[in-house]
Amino acid sequence: MDMDSASERLNGRGPCMRPKSSRTSESFKRVGILVLAVVLTLACLVAIGFLVKIYLEHHYLFCKQPLKLVPLKQVCDGQLDCLQGEDEANCPQWVPEGPPAGDRSILQVLQSHTQTWSCVCHDHFTPALARAACEQMGYSSTPAFQGVEASAGQPLPPREVVLSNGSLQVLEPGSPAAIEAWPWQVSLQYRREHICGGSIIGPGWVLTAAHCFTNNPIIQSWRVKAGSDLLSGAATIAVEKVFLAEVTPASPKDNDIALVKLRSPVRDSDSTKPICLPYFDEELVPGTPLWVIGWGYTEEHGKLSERLQQAEVELIDKRSCNLAAYHGDVTDRMLCAGLPQGGVDTCQGDSGGPLLYSGGHWQVVGIVSWGQGCGTPSTPGVYTSVRAYLDWISAVRRSEL
Repeated sequence: MDMDSASERLNGRGPCMRPKSSRTSESFKRVGILVLAVVLTLACLVAIGFLVKIYLEHHYLFCKQPLKLVPLKQVCDGQLDCLQGEDEANCPQWVPEGPPAGDRSILQVLQSHTQTWSCVCHDHFTPALARAACEQMGYSSTPAFQGVEASAGQPLPPREVVLSNGSLQVLEPGSPAAIEAWPWQVSLQYRREHICGGSIIGPGWVLTAAHCFTNNPIIQSWRVKAGSDLLSGAATIAVEKVFLAEVTPASPKDNDIALVKLRSPVRDSDSTKPICLPYFDEELVPGTPLWVIGWGYTEEHGKLSERLQQAEVELIDKRSCNLAAYHGDVTDRMLCAGLPQGGVDTCQGDSGGPLLYSGGHWQVVGIVSWGQGCGTPSTPGVYTSVRAYLDWISAVRRSEL
């Protein structure tokens, strides 16, 4: 063996002991450069995408159906460019200027469905409503209010308002209703299915229509849902007894009235309060504005409304009601109400609900009973006249004392 070669190997300088660290370092450098290049490329793509997004948002609206970009100049132009109407949703709304008034301290509200202004009724107006009105106008101070007579220069009709989600809501015809505006309204349910409406007239009593029980005779299967404007999702109260007015063969559509006695009383709250019965000596004249509420069909052959609905109608004299459609079937113990042109009426599912009159305080003057169609002209709804049954109501309630 060559001693010099052996010496080199022992000293670590021979060819068999060449270090590998240089090759590993070169491999790490190549991988690092590749990773850095990929990261920089992705960052550039993200930045470019972000800039493109900002540009598109400033110049276009994205439609979900069909997938396309609509130039912003075509948004809110009154023409639908998106199938789901995104380009015409949430657009600025034109609001007409308030009417000239001699006394600007009179609170006025705009009715969205007619775009007309009205005075706010002083009846049932509360500090909470006054505070909400002031906050909507930008004031945070504690308000004070009082009822005043509208001047001759301001011949506006009065309207009732309620508080909904912190703002004033006008009671408008054919619109969703808050239960706080109609706290006596209940749903009568048979085997968990809504059958009729009804009105709380006392802590343990509900007024409704007798025909609601024609095909649903098992008292234990009836429940009453109060305190909510939705048909689902709230507790119900058991029914103890049902009292029906006796039907006479000579007039089978008369006496469509029933009293439901609850197993436990309904406590007064903002969403559950009784409605007053009418005065026995007060007869309403044709044209008197009235209100109907319920969860019934919003159109003929439709389906129940999940949310409580309200509509304004007017009293129609019995003679013209009979001549136009009902051929004498409307008796003195019934009321007709609707609009001459139709379009607003009670429908299936509203039976038993109240016909309401605001004469200083709310009164249930009628019970939704029968009629032809839903909202068709010349065929108004027919209601049981509560005033004709005040003695019967009193006698039933006394019998349960």
